[in-house]
Amino acid sequence: MPAAAVQNPLLALIIVVLVSSCSCVSSSAPSTAHNASESDRQALLCLRSHLSDPSGALDSWRNESLAFCDWRGVTCSSRRAARVATLELESLSLTGQIPPCIAHLGFLTKIHMPDNQINGRIPPEIGRLTRLRNLSLSINSITGVIPDTISWCTQLEVISLWNNSIGGEIPSNLSECSRLQEIVLSNNKLNGTIPPGIGSLPNLKYLFLPSNNLEGSIPESLGSTTSLSMVVLANNSLTGGIPPTLANCSSLTYLSLAANKLTGQIPSALFNISSRVTFLDLSNNEFSGPIPSSSLMSSSLQYVSLANNHISGEIPAAMGNMSSLSSLLLAQNYLQGNIPESLAKIPYLQELDLAYNNLTGTVPASLYMISSLTYLGLGVNQLVGRIPGNIGHTLPNIQTLVMEGNHFHGPLPASLLNASSLENLELRDNAFTGVVPSLWALQNLTQLDLGENLFEAVDWSSLSSEMNSARLEAVYLDHNSLSGTIPYEIGNLINLNNLSLSNNQLTW
Repeated sequence: MPAAAVQNPLLALIIVVLVSSCSCVSSSAPSTAHNASESDRQALLCLRSHLSDPSGALDSWRNESLAFCDWRGVTCSSRRAARVATLELESLSLTGQIPPCIAHLGFLTKIHMPDNQINGRIPPEIGRLTRLRNLSLSINSITGVIPDTISWCTQLEVISLWNNSIGGEIPSNLSECSRLQEIVLSNNKLNGTIPPGIGSLPNLKYLFLPSNNLEGSIPESLGSTTSLSMVVLANNSLTGGIPPTLANCSSLTYLSLAANKLTGQIPSALFNISSRVTFLDLSNNEFSGPIPSSSLMSSSLQYVSLANNHISGEIPAAMGNMSSLSSLLLAQNYLQGNIPESLAKIPYLQELDLAYNNLTGTVPASLYMISSLTYLGLGVNQLVGRIPGNIGHTLPNIQTLVMEGNHFHGPLPASLLNASSLENLELRDNAFTGVVPSLWALQNLTQLDLGENLFEAVDWSSLSSEMNSARLEAVYLDHNSLSGTIPYEIGNLINLNNLSLSNNQLTW
């Protein structure tokens, strides 16, 4: 062997170099991994030093502890030993701020710290977390703005910052995060407009921006992709109309634009049978024109609120074909004409509110036969007729019955005593006559308003010492033709806060 080595000096040199190289690699690799792991540990300790932990949830985050992958809320990557992948620190009563040093956790994919008391701003350095997919800091007290550097997090799929005090504008370059699926920025102090590019995000499913100070129009591009499912922009100051792309979005199932300053007519596409929208809230805007009507109305819609707009015309009879509808809220508009009898065909209707319009005629008898109804609002119209004598049997689940401010007449049916779920009965300002039934027996009744009618007497018979559990808080019998003595047992209604008996011939 020595002879061979002498004969091949070049081969011997190569062997020596290879052995030396292997030795260097084997000694430097563990050192590099150790340094990276120690960097993560130091970053966690830095984060810990900026947080107050009154409940002791982070007691395991100690300087003397090297096994930081075992610290509470810390998960390390299975591919790379001792590199922090996720932080799960939800609802731990943590206070303090998120420091810039969190950016040293280079392999972090998820920051989940909602429902704490974290304050201060989101550090711009967070943009250095290029592997970050989920940023959830909701239900905290974070201030400042959303840093523009968030666009560097190109892997981001979820940004959830709702219920904080974040101001400023939504970064326009957020649209560069093409993997975004959920944008949830509700209940903050954001201003400015909705960046147009957000509407073109190819993977966006949920866009939640309600209860901010946003203005301007809804981006024309919103709804141009096939992934968008839920859009909530309520309680802002948005103007303009509903973009056609949004109304015609084939994947849209939930749309809430309530409490803005939107105008124009309601797109018929939202009511077409091809629409997949199940929840539609356009209330408290400035929409005008008629309610869209079609021979093929949507069978998907379950909740529709067009309340408090400037909608005119008649209620389309075709709405009776909306077989999945459970809530139809059309109050405070300029609707006129008769109530369509076809509404009684909706099999699972629970809430029907037509109050504060200009509806005329009698209430279809079939409407009082919808046994699933829990809320019936017909108040302040020009309706006439009598309440059916069997209403307490045909509306067994009714909780709120509002018929005030019309021209109803006749007696108040005693069958209402069978409506055991009744909580609120408002029949003020009509022409009801006869005897007020002993409604005190209804254990769930909290408000009874029969003022400004022509009642002549009250059945006080169920007022007894056993009524101490009654929930009645307000009773209005003023401005009737009542006479007789007010029973002292009315004092047994222990939760009664308001009692109005004025403008009658009652005595104590």
